[in-house]
Amino acid sequence: MNTHNHINNEDEDLKGMAPHLNKMKHNNPFKANEDYFERFTSKLQNKIDDYEEIHTEAPILASILKYHPFEVPKDYFDYLPTRVQQTVLDKKENTTIIEWFMLLVKPRFAVPVLCTILIAFAGINFMNKNAEAAKTEVAEEITTEEQLYNIDESAIIESMDANQSNENTTVANPETTIQDYLLDNNIDENNLKNEL
Repeated sequence: MNTHNHINNEDEDLKGMAPHLNKMKHNNPFKANEDYFERFTSKLQNKIDDYEEIHTEAPILASILKYHPFEVPKDYFDYLPTRVQQTVLDKKENTTIIEWFMLLVKPRFAVPVLCTILIAFAGINFMNKNAEAAKTEVAEEITTEEQLYNIDESAIIESMDANQSNENTTVANPETTIQDYLLDNNIDENNLKNEL
């Protein structure tokens, strides 16, 4: 009676731990069908009849020895790793210079190497051109400053005054610029007066 309570306690524990499994039907998977033993004798008799029929109709086929053709020789797996290793070592030969050259020519190796070289070459050229441009800009700035130091201040002042006087004359006489525009574009005075 104690064992029955123990089993019931285990069932209660299983219900709590796995409720979905507990809801499933409790079928015995190793149970024979109901008519298994009734049909067993007829199945056995059918196999015996088939075997006797083969002996009578094909005696040569029945006389062939039955063996398993895929048997492995004795101690095969004991010396298999040694044979495999020896085969690998035998096939491994010294690579020649021609084989190394052929490896370099293969696209799998050559394309990444050439791309890397091309990118490095372009980067070096870009850096050199930027460095040369910076040097020339610095040289131009130095030469301009040096040139200004060599010029007399009075010459610079006279040049600036001359530029200002030229600007004043073009601004002071706007009529000449309008007349030049009308003459350059062949505009008739009568049409202009009518439009205004």
